[in-house]
Amino acid sequence: MTATEHPISMAVTFATSNPDGEAAAHVELGASLDDVPTWSLQTLNAGPARSSPAYGRHMEATIGSSYDWSDELRFDKRTGKLRSFVLKTPEAGALEPAIARSWLALPRRTGIPVLDHRENGFHVDPLDLRHLAEDAAALVVASAALPHADRDSLRLAIGRDTDLLFHHGRYRGWVLGSPITHLVSEPGETAPGIDDPRLHEPLREYLELVVEPNIARMGDEDRDLHAALGALRARLRALDGKQARALEGGIERVLETFYPE
Repeated sequence: MTATEHPISMAVTFATSNPDGEAAAHVELGASLDDVPTWSLQTLNAGPARSSPAYGRHMEATIGSSYDWSDELRFDKRTGKLRSFVLKTPEAGALEPAIARSWLALPRRTGIPVLDHRENGFHVDPLDLRHLAEDAAALVVASAALPHADRDSLRLAIGRDTDLLFHHGRYRGWVLGSPITHLVSEPGETAPGIDDPRLHEPLREYLELVVEPNIARMGDEDRDLHAALGALRARLRALDGKQARALEGGIERVLETFYPE
């Protein structure tokens, strides 16, 4: 039987640390975030930029997890509704493609989480694994414990091209649709709003290079990886457009970190 043949509980939870436990919430179907998310390779963002004056006011009006210690999910103190997020792109490894495909095959159900108890903040730890769909139409980020999607799985569309994944009501991952459409150099910039198929394969190469165990090899100044990153950077320099510059800038940051001249 498929996931669409069975009702899905609208009660959801987020595993928390400091304190260890979970934050209980429920889903308000039909609601969604207004902000168009941006993706800077390192983070997926919606809401006021952390560098903006509005960010401090936003933090005062919301409760939840903080980017400084975890992924950031901020809920309105008054209504409990999800207002913003800053979600880190993991570098620990690749998600099994068959698992990713099973979640991408689910229908998107529009809604946002609403926090049930708003007394104290908490941490929501960043996720572990990632997978770029074969056609580069979606980036799937998940915990190492994400199973294949089944009758108890929910793909919750919380905003433009952005989904949260729940299994048995427990938060397990997120999806960004058309990642090149949202690719920016820095959080706070405006999303490009258009795809660029020329960047699909360079993005795939970047994600396959800048991930464990390759990052550990970069720490040892592996020359083969240095050459591969340099070649990818050279290809991107031949392309015009802000998204090409954003991806090139991501490679520059990696080279400056691991291969300083």
